[in-house]
Amino acid sequence: METGKHILCRQPPTYGNLITILSIDGGGIRGIIPAVALAFLESELQKLDGEEARLADYFDVIAGTSTGGLVTAMLTAPNKKRRPLFAAKDIQAFYMNHAPRIFPQLR
Repeated sequence: METGKHILCRQPPTYGNLITILSIDGGGIRGIIPAVALAFLESELQKLDGEEARLADYFDVIAGTSTGGLVTAMLTAPNKKRRPLFAAKDIQAFYMNHAPRIFPQLR
């Protein structure tokens, strides 16, 4: 690492021994429901802490099952600067664009 260059990595707030966990349920295409709720939560946090705030900055652990795991991956996958690659607001559009291929209708 070059000297003089620092990467800003936010750590979740520490409250004694408290560990913050975000658990996201599965449910196929219904994963769009938590995506909408998480986008709202992240937008409210951005009002407090700035546009670069991401949900991953506020939780020690983010986990999900099935489609919740997909949402988790989008919220936590790092970019080259080690910041979340996607904002929560990106998830809804992802589902709308890719849901037919990810969750095909069985007839």
